[in-house]
Amino acid sequence: MHWVIQTNVYAEEGFEALLAAVKRFDLPLTLVKVIPFSGELEAIEGTLPEDGANAIVMGSYTLARVAKQKNWVPGAFLKNLDFEIQRQHWGRKMLNHDAVICKFDEVADLDLVSKGWTEEEARSPFFFRPVHDTKAFTGYVIDMPEYIKWRDSLRHLPETIDPENDPLGVNLLTLDTKVMVCRKKVIYNETRFWIVKGRPVTCSGYKMGTIKRYTRPEEVDQHLEWFAAHCADLYQPDEAFVLDVATTPQGETICEVNNLNSAGWYRSDLQKLVDRLNFLFTKREQLVPRRY
Repeated sequence: MHWVIQTNVYAEEGFEALLAAVKRFDLPLTLVKVIPFSGELEAIEGTLPEDGANAIVMGSYTLARVAKQKNWVPGAFLKNLDFEIQRQHWGRKMLNHDAVICKFDEVADLDLVSKGWTEEEARSPFFFRPVHDTKAFTGYVIDMPEYIKWRDSLRHLPETIDPENDPLGVNLLTLDTKVMVCRKKVIYNETRFWIVKGRPVTCSGYKMGTIKRYTRPEEVDQHLEWFAAHCADLYQPDEAFVLDVATTPQGETICEVNNLNSAGWYRSDLQKLVDRLNFLFTKREQLVPRRY
């Protein structure tokens, strides 16, 4: 399987580890830059696979969409990156199962008390993010005055659409972008799992409380891996995806789901991930003996 990796999106440590893993197995490799605004690819090293080729990409969402346009197989894993779909399957196993869904423009009009929030919760800062796993904006905690200022500034901006690259309009922030509004939650730590064909392949802790703290797979509590595997048994949004698990006062819970092709690596075992992806998604007739 041909690997297409974007050069300007990963931290140097993660990028070098990914390259080392791909090169260790002597896999076809092309390094690319994504030309801003046009979405075109510029090959920095190697040549681009032909349309319909057996190839996988690692990089930005733009690169993932290009992979789909070129019909690379598997290309990128972009199915069901939608909180509402995930909540239908995982329910209360999700940290924000009680989220209220609305358009970006409607947040200030929500009657949160009627949704079960206390008066204090309704007046307090809240967490919100897009319903889709996109780069419209990154989820974070915000208070209502800050939100209203943001909303009013957006109301004065002209909307642009990109029907070719973003037919659903989910990657561009507009007043109609669907968002989830959630109570603030207490989180002890957060761990990322890479799920491929229904099984966790590698993992890395990435946050302890509010502090970034990257841990290697062998440092991750096995109970978290069991929980991730159980969730994957219940539902898989796509053949491969990233599952972020949080530990809370109520126990383990799903924090969010991310696109595997564009997720940060932290201190995961990239050699194991590359090996697993290559073995499971390379066309059988193209498999060659592994080099160790």
